[in-house]
Amino acid sequence: MKKIGILSIACIFMPTLFLLDGFAQDYTQWHLPEGATSRLGKGSINDAKFSPDGTRLAVATSIGVWIYDTHTGGEIALLNEEPRDIVTIAFSPDSKTLASGARHGNSTVQVWDTTTGKELSTLDGDIDWVRSLGFSADGKTLAGAGVGAQFRFYVWDVSTGREVSNFTWQQDRINGDALVVSPNHRFVASAGRNTVFLSDTRTGNLTHTIESDIDDVWSLAFSPDGKTLAGGHTTIRLWDVETGDPMFKLEGHTRTVTSLVFSPDGKILASGDTSGKIMLWAIDASGNKLTLRHLLRTITGEPLSNNRTFTEHKRPIEALAFTADGKTLVSASRDNTIRLWDVDTGNQHLMTKGHTESINALGFLKDGKTLASGSFDCTLRLWDTETGNQQLIPVEHRWFAFSFAFSQDGKMVAIGSVGNDVQLWDAEKNFFATLVTAHKGFIDELTFSPDDKMLASGSRGGTIELWKILERQRISILEGHTDEINALTFSPDGKTLASASMDETMLLWNIDTGRKTALHTERTAEARALAFSPDGKTLVSGFVDGFIHLWDAATGEHISIFMGHAGRVTALAFAPDGKTLANGSRDGSIRLWDTSTNTLIRDVLSGHSWAVNKLAFSPDGGTLFSGSRDGTILVWDLNSLTDADR
Repeated sequence: MKKIGILSIACIFMPTLFLLDGFAQDYTQWHLPEGATSRLGKGSINDAKFSPDGTRLAVATSIGVWIYDTHTGGEIALLNEEPRDIVTIAFSPDSKTLASGARHGNSTVQVWDTTTGKELSTLDGDIDWVRSLGFSADGKTLAGAGVGAQFRFYVWDVSTGREVSNFTWQQDRINGDALVVSPNHRFVASAGRNTVFLSDTRTGNLTHTIESDIDDVWSLAFSPDGKTLAGGHTTIRLWDVETGDPMFKLEGHTRTVTSLVFSPDGKILASGDTSGKIMLWAIDASGNKLTLRHLLRTITGEPLSNNRTFTEHKRPIEALAFTADGKTLVSASRDNTIRLWDVDTGNQHLMTKGHTESINALGFLKDGKTLASGSFDCTLRLWDTETGNQQLIPVEHRWFAFSFAFSQDGKMVAIGSVGNDVQLWDAEKNFFATLVTAHKGFIDELTFSPDDKMLASGSRGGTIELWKILERQRISILEGHTDEINALTFSPDGKTLASASMDETMLLWNIDTGRKTALHTERTAEARALAFSPDGKTLVSGFVDGFIHLWDAATGEHISIFMGHAGRVTALAFAPDGKTLANGSRDGSIRLWDTSTNTLIRDVLSGHSWAVNKLAFSPDGGTLFSGSRDGTILVWDLNSLTDADR
């Protein structure tokens, strides 16, 4: 495989604006793990913040924090000493420091120098999942709130990294991003189900328990002066922080509000929902309280009464943020885009694209040079690994995709999503058919037969259906599992289908007769991944207990176990010559196995922050592609890795 082509692939994620300033060819190699030659994608977006001086935009993603120059649009840095799923960020008032909070793991709050990109300190605390961060007005202290063994609030001294204070409060659950710290750390607000909790950070006491009249509150935001709290579901409610009294409602969204933010002067409230719509609300001060003046505008591109509306996003809004002067709004969405909006005119431009959700499909087509990838957000791409050219398949799908399957010729894509139907898309002609299944529950697994004539679908209800593609006709319903289907794969000759379920059973199905053969082990565990060897004679299965088993594909007889712990197995793939097996794990690691001895060749390849969902070898076996839940694909040069081990 031509390495220059692989490197070129990653550059396509960026718009032309970035290619002109020379950054695009650099960021794909930043902070790569040993053995990786490129990173495709930038990770899924969790948060975005402008620096107070307006020169930088920080974007928190599932692999770290990307820093952009707001004037050129170019990448300045990737903050990730090691891959972490960063969910919240905050700039210091002087813009020189950035704090980041991660999801899961120890020591999850980090402080960075935004000029050098170096980590200044790591702040310890019993917070497993940091949900909100904020600097004090003088920048000397940092407050954080999150979830560990309990809901916990911390204040740290920024210069020393030492803890100043902390307290916990009782709450049985949290809705979405409904956990925020007020300016200057006076209050912390959280929401669980339809209740909002307000606590005084000076005493650690719960000051107000507010029963919301707008159903579950999924997002919260304090006004800049800390006197008002906004909470959103489909309706937005504002409360007086000192008294806990409701003030007024804002109605206009028809989908759940996922993000709320006040402008720095407190005169505008921006809200974004799961449909991608953003609404701007103008608010006036009346005495010591805020009063709703009118709907300033919605960002949808369509008129609303006498106000202009403007949105381009097609999927849920993950984050909203204003510049310090309040003239520009940034919106980050699960549609893989970040957009900058002029608040006065509604004009917008695309800041960047290329962020992706969990990679749910990855594999080479039969031409041997095209890599197909599919993401949870229904973004589909075909990559020419020799030229670097890509084809974006324009799928306009309302829901997220739980599963994808690409035909071997790359002309067809099957999508399983919310509901129990399968949609078929042509790579050039878009949507063309729906397979109305009898599944009970969402469809989690899809796979084409090697000749592309048949499709197998597996559901959360435990059933498997076989379909003739050209005729759009169901062949049969395979019943034998009682719980969610974890994995489906056809043998190379297309005559056998292997399946694994959450009910801890594995079955081999004879396609012609419908006969099923159960695969048994001495240990009871759930298999999460399956793969046939290239010659079709053996089947491997990877389990949640970290073991990989080998089976005779003809008889279902158990042959052996790979000698070593593979981590919680989430993906499996054979090299084309069958001599190497790769497994991906829930912790983001990858292991390489010698199939002649069932022993490790390489332990461990680390580079992903989340589970490895898919693995694919290049046709020559020299390159491995790993697609992760963190929204990125890493390209691994196996020749250099094996040479290093000699």
